[in-house]
Amino acid sequence: MSDQARISSIDALEAFRADLLNYVEKARVALEDAEGEVRRTRTWLDVDRTNYWNAQLKKRTKKLEQAEAELYNVTLTSPRKSHAFQKMAVLKAKRMLEEAEAKVLVLKHWRQRFDNRATPLLRQLDPMFFLVSRKLPQGIHALGESIQALQAYAEKFPTTPRSTPPVVSNPEEGGTP
Repeated sequence: MSDQARISSIDALEAFRADLLNYVEKARVALEDAEGEVRRTRTWLDVDRTNYWNAQLKKRTKKLEQAEAELYNVTLTSPRKSHAFQKMAVLKAKRMLEEAEAKVLVLKHWRQRFDNRATPLLRQLDPMFFLVSRKLPQGIHALGESIQALQAYAEKFPTTPRSTPPVVSNPEEGGTP
């Protein structure tokens, strides 16, 4: 055996390094997207839906108060009438308020449930974040240094060219190359 190493595929290492860089970028984006979706969902539950249903509670409470006040006023002005329309308005306002109260309770339940389910799953991504943000870039850097060292070695000790196969001339042309 000779004392020289045969370096035949530095290009393959460079291609692997390029693919690894591409993978790290795509993995980083995917992990950030996953984390972002969890944050957006939590914000949607904590801010958007909470604000919406709290506002609905206030609005529906006012509607119920107005409907009850209207029924009270109509009852005072004409006590002998049935006031079915005003009574139906009060019942409808009560149902709407009960619906909003139920939605607030459901929302509280889902906010707690979301945190209980999402937080452990996000923690499982922490090692992948570490790998993608720290370890793989270090490996890519080390691979780049190895490629440079191999290129320097290949330039210093060029490999002897292999014997090339003989070129066969085209018999139709009738000559040799």
